[in-house]
Amino acid sequence: MNEQQLLQVFAALLFVSGFGTIAAAKNLVKAIMGFQVMIWGVNLALFAGGLINGEVTLFATSLVVLSISIGASVEALALSLVILTFRRYGTLNPWEIRRLAR
Repeated sequence: MNEQQLLQVFAALLFVSGFGTIAAAKNLVKAIMGFQVMIWGVNLALFAGGLINGEVTLFATSLVVLSISIGASVEALALSLVILTFRRYGTLNPWEIRRLAR
């Protein structure tokens, strides 16, 4: 197993663990953290996909930097929405929020 395959396996593990965190989270902040873990997995997959003979291509690096900046802005927006949700409903449990919103 070479470096690229190993990185792809770890990227898949990160993505699956982030997805599992989102699916099982009973707290909106933990769901956002799971989303970020998924983004890290995607970034690692992009990085590993850009490896050619052990060197990273400029295109892969550009995609990873773009993905990091977009992920950071999405996380900031999501956290601000979580703050507004907590102020309105007083909880971060999505099931409780759904019940209170009816």
